Amino acid sequence: MSRNNELEDLINSIPVTLLYKQLFAGESGFYEFVKYFWDTIIAEDPIWNWHIKLICDELQCVVERLARREKKEYDYFIINVPPGSSKSTIISEMLPIWGWTVDPSFRYICGSYASTPAEDIADKCYKIYTSDKFREMYPDLVKNTTGGKTNFKNGLKGERYTTSTGSGITGIHAHLKIVDDPMSPQIAASDLERDRANKWISQTLGSRNVDKDLTVTIIVMQRLHEADTTGYLLAKKGLRIKHICIPAELSEDVKPAELKEYYQDGLFDPVRASRQVLITQKEDLGSYGYAGQMMQRPAPEGGGILKKEWFPVVNSRPPKVRMCFQIDPAYTEKTTNDPTGILGYYVLNNQVFLTSAISVWKEFPDFIAWLPSYLTGVGYTQGSMIYTEPKASGLSVVQQVKKTTNLNMTISDPPKEDKLTNVHIISPKVEAGRVSLEFGGWNDEFVSQVISFPKALHDEYADCLSAIVKRELLKGAQDLSKVFAGGF
Repeated sequence: MSRNNELEDLINSIPVTLLYKQLFAGESGFYEFVKYFWDTIIAEDPIWNWHIKLICDELQCVVERLARREKKEYDYFIINVPPGSSKSTIISEMLPIWGWTVDPSFRYICGSYASTPAEDIADKCYKIYTSDKFREMYPDLVKNTTGGKTNFKNGLKGERYTTSTGSGITGIHAHLKIVDDPMSPQIAASDLERDRANKWISQTLGSRNVDKDLTVTIIVMQRLHEADTTGYLLAKKGLRIKHICIPAELSEDVKPAELKEYYQDGLFDPVRASRQVLITQKEDLGSYGYAGQMMQRPAPEGGGILKKEWFPVVNSRPPKVRMCFQIDPAYTEKTTNDPTGILGYYVLNNQVFLTSAISVWKEFPDFIAWLPSYLTGVGYTQGSMIYTEPKASGLSVVQQVKKTTNLNMTISDPPKEDKLTNVHIISPKVEAGRVSLEFGGWNDEFVSQVISFPKALHDEYADCLSAIVKRELLKGAQDLSKVFAGGF
């Protein structure tokens, strides 16, 4: 028998499970683990784009360093990738189980923006762990399992704990923390909810370390807002952060820059994210949503949802137009709060012409006393109508104005959607050039604020504009919220 045949017989005599276990412990062990266990939770055939091995190898370095109990190189590992790129499968579902093959004592805290997605991820993770394939290879890891799918222990001091953004975490400390989509588009659109989520990441979750010199927090998400969790953490001084950013299309936002060489024809994944797929995605998400979720840039180049070039300027006003006004009430003299915004406008040939804009910080009595003279100076007549949103002191203002003045004022329909949804609803009309500005010194301030929405410091002009366009150009627009179900 030849030496080659002897070697072949020897290899054939080695159990397949042992060969795979040796493979999983090798230089690209986690990547091989992902490939082998893919079909335990995913029915579709995998598409092995370059980013999968890249992420696997980077995560393997984190886990192996942790297993050696070496001090961490960074506090946070942030990964920004488009949806549909297998990020949850790799990072949240596969990594904790492979990590136990390296060190069965690892304790994990794994979470997402809400309990339902967090539990779905935990369920898939548990399926890998309890699969026949895994049991055959690692019986000692599985035989003394306790707990359910959400929180379970391997019997060798290892534990996987499931949580969600905003939840309390008492008595749990982790070697590794994994947060998969810490906020939804709806949370990201709310200043209050976004701030709560970010504080939970940095404060509540931030203190749940087995050892502050060892524990790393992995954040994987697509960008949703300039101040989403990625933006919040990158802006904090003193944090050590490793950042991988993979936009769907080649851009200067690719991080690290050397990853640009993997793009094919300007695409990060020409199979799953082909040009046609991306065109469809842009139509579905809109330019703002596409910029964040697909391009990992929280606002498109050239502005946010609304763009400067969408507001044509006119130099004259036709005679005998009916002037109207929209008020977004706030009524406080503190300039740290949102001011009261007022937009003047008229409608002609199914087009809105804005004629004036002002933001003021005034207490209730001062505002009531000031309003008549201001409106008269910007074109109010007895044929005009003033619409006021029923928020803040809106109802009180209408009552007081009707009681003490001759101004025609009414409550406008309360918006059924949030601010972000409202601006998305009106954006097609604005993009079509259906909102013009009458030339004036207020133009720059107005445009600057609305094109910066939702990142602008204040949003009174955006609120007023949404109310005007929905009322005048989108009759019955309250029903349009169904178009945007699921967020942006």
